[in-house]
Amino acid sequence: MLAISVDHIYAHNVFAASLGTLPYPLLSDWHKQTVKKYKVFNQESETAIRSVFVVDKAGSIQFSNTSFDAKKKEDYEEVFSELKKLQLN
Repeated sequence: MLAISVDHIYAHNVFAASLGTLPYPLLSDWHKQTVKKYKVFNQESETAIRSVFVVDKAGSIQFSNTSFDAKKKEDYEEVFSELKKLQLN
């Protein structure tokens, strides 16, 4: 599991610290290539729409949540449930 943001790595460190800890690394998409490819780039504000994608080994998106809230335990549980489904297949 990875998190990708258009923010600078220093902003990632502040964000992670505000939540305590995160169970995944934060990567910077400084040039906005990934968020544009996944169609979660807000051109008006030039930011990424906070989203989660579960991608299988073949590279196909199996699950997406384009309103993911990193502060909500339920959103994490939903993602982990989807990951478990992939492990069973």
